[in-house]
Amino acid sequence: MKIKSLYVKLLLSFFGVLFITEILILGLFVATAGRSFKHYIDKQSIAKLLLFKEVVQEKINNDPSISLEQNYEIKKLLFTFADLFNVKIWVSAPDTSIIIKTFLTPVDIKRKNPETHDVLKDGIKLYHLSGRGPSYYAQIPIKMGADSYTFHIRFFKGHERKPEAAFLFGLLFIGLIIAILIVPLARIITHRINQLNKAALEFADGNLNCRTDIKGRDEIAGLANSFNFMADKLEKIIKGNKAFTANISHELRSPLTRIRVSKELIQDRLDSDVLDTIKGNDIKRYVQNIDQDIDTLDRLIDKILKLSKMDIQQISMTIEPLDFETLLTRIERKYEPLLKQKNLILKKDINPSLMFNMDKNMVSSILTNLFDNAVKYTGQKGVIRLAALKTEKNILIFKITNTYRELDAQELKKLFEPFQRIDTNENPGSGLGLTIVKKQLARCNGNISAKNSSTGLEIEVHFLDQRLP
Repeated sequence: MKIKSLYVKLLLSFFGVLFITEILILGLFVATAGRSFKHYIDKQSIAKLLLFKEVVQEKINNDPSISLEQNYEIKKLLFTFADLFNVKIWVSAPDTSIIIKTFLTPVDIKRKNPETHDVLKDGIKLYHLSGRGPSYYAQIPIKMGADSYTFHIRFFKGHERKPEAAFLFGLLFIGLIIAILIVPLARIITHRINQLNKAALEFADGNLNCRTDIKGRDEIAGLANSFNFMADKLEKIIKGNKAFTANISHELRSPLTRIRVSKELIQDRLDSDVLDTIKGNDIKRYVQNIDQDIDTLDRLIDKILKLSKMDIQQISMTIEPLDFETLLTRIERKYEPLLKQKNLILKKDINPSLMFNMDKNMVSSILTNLFDNAVKYTGQKGVIRLAALKTEKNILIFKITNTYRELDAQELKKLFEPFQRIDTNENPGSGLGLTIVKKQLARCNGNISAKNSSTGLEIEVHFLDQRLP
């Protein structure tokens, strides 16, 4: 599972580094201080065992004629040592049979490898036994005449802790304190980044006055200052372009208005007798051409203004329930004269109860542009096909296909680019219609695509059903 939250990633990274650091510190302690402590314990234990050996050997040498089993002084000494140092002591004869014990329980010494001892000095073998507390086992050889007896001493003190364990608990406690301190630190870092991200999204949504207020002299504060500087520059550029587009549109409309008035004056000044002549027919055609060019320029200016507003996210949306079939029927009626003029056949596969939530003006504009494009580029007696369906994921898919030649990959790619037109000599237009449709769909998280089909050029649009506010 991929983690998306930076806050969680920072916490996990900090905790991972902390865990590895504690493991390394513990390993270093065991390898240095722990080993030194163990060496110190071994040294102290061997000193005590040597002293014990000397005392026992001296007792035996004082009266060597008495066997160990019957030597009251030896037994008394062993029990005294066992009580004094909290150890278990037993003596084994040369044949390994136990002849003296200071305890009642059976002898049970578990060693991984009986032949491997940890310390050997003056014949004394010292073993470290595994357990929760310090646990040792020693074998002390004692001479009695020609025979050699072995004195066994087992030391165990369960309530004492190893220094490694105590250090580990202390290290874990320190790690817990550091982890608690890391949580607010990670939150401070991610909170500032979230502030910057929120400001960037708000700016991208069209609020050109949005700035972030992150204090400090660190890298995040530097990034925030860079964002504010960039926002200032972009605001000036966008507002400048907006003013420039508005001024250009105004300046273009003024001469267009004058041309239209002049055209009407010229038409009024010409006598009807003149217009009925051959030259008059030419004049009529020229006047009609001027009128068409004026209308074309007027629509082009409208589309440029619309694109300009869409680029800076100024078009607000009003989400409402829409009946797709009814909306499409209204648009079809506007194009009935053109359909009849070109003898076009319209085929539909639309569900009559196709409801979805969208901005009515935007959907109408999208469908109008698509329908206008299909009618314009379909030849005489061609076919236009309309189809729509709604998926389980609340996506309305609309397809419009018109009779047309097969386009190559490059032509399909350029369909949605501004001022790109196919067969410019045959069909009038600005090449902005599909560009506007693509931008409108992007505003409402929809998309558009084009491909060749067996019945012509197919444009497919996906409308994402919007939630009502």
